[in-house]
Amino acid sequence: MTLFHYAHRITALALLGLLSLSSCGEDAGENANGDSDADLDSPIDLSMATLDQGSGWYNYGVSIGQALESDLPSGSGVEVLPYAGSIGNPELVTTGEADFATTFSAVAAWAYVGEEGTPFEEEPFEDLRILVGGIDQYYFGPIAPANAPFDSIEEIAEDQMALDLVSQPRGSLGDVGTNLILQAHGASVSDIESWGGSFEPTSTDVASNAIRDNNADLWIQAINDGHPNITELAQTSDIKFLEISESAIEYLNDFGLEGAVLPAESFVGQDEDVQLVGFTTAIVAGADLDDDIAYAITQSIIENAEQLKEANASMATFDPELAFTDEMTAGVPLHPGAEQYYRDAGLME
Repeated sequence: MTLFHYAHRITALALLGLLSLSSCGEDAGENANGDSDADLDSPIDLSMATLDQGSGWYNYGVSIGQALESDLPSGSGVEVLPYAGSIGNPELVTTGEADFATTFSAVAAWAYVGEEGTPFEEEPFEDLRILVGGIDQYYFGPIAPANAPFDSIEEIAEDQMALDLVSQPRGSLGDVGTNLILQAHGASVSDIESWGGSFEPTSTDVASNAIRDNNADLWIQAINDGHPNITELAQTSDIKFLEISESAIEYLNDFGLEGAVLPAESFVGQDEDVQLVGFTTAIVAGADLDDDIAYAITQSIIENAEQLKEANASMATFDPELAFTDEMTAGVPLHPGAEQYYRDAGLME
């Protein structure tokens, strides 16, 4: 069994039935082939899947939702859903549980092709489409209290340390990535537990507080320059970022993750560059999202880019002129409505 199999499809979708969602089937039209019942002269309600409150993605959702509500007909609304993360969100949009969502470009590619060794290998999401790519630059960042008795993950594995490990909730890339990064360095969650340690997948805020209060030894987290939660953590406690080894980077290349350097002074107390692996955030939807609505979402994000970057420091690297390129979409097709916007805006030939 591969390290990803424990992060199976989000079976907690039953929870969605307890929540009031606006799906793309009724308000957002029935398909992307011109047979639309959507009327953008009338109010529409949309839902955007992100991650838990306190995460950078949830903040993105709030900002994008505010911009979109201003651009859509008066009375329209965008509900920001505090779930299910990078691994879960492709399913939410392709099943119509959410209209659009955040995920990572690498994960979108895994989901679209059914990448072997990932949660999607048994059921690819061929109806996944990209609206906007390259929203930011993310990294996998192993974070520890500054006084932790180790300086690398190799040291943890070699000394078989009994440490307390936290991660983001099940279904997030932080959760899956914890196993991935550990395995790349010759260890696993089960190893750490067998050495007398513990593992707790939890909310972003709880994980952050655990590191701050020295109640956890390691948190392997998807981070970016300006990430609100990590910024606050670095400002209120002494932490350190552990580098990812060259051999581990070579291992992670097979999963579409490339070496990337977190620049010095991205966070308080981080005085030197840190070698990590990187990827970018993409906004995705299902192929059956109405063309006009896909167009409107894409247009709002692209044309409000400066406003969104002002509200989210971690979006500083977002370049609307690259949002549709293969590099930013990782080979996942653009939604036809998004592609039409890029062409109409003169960004695509």
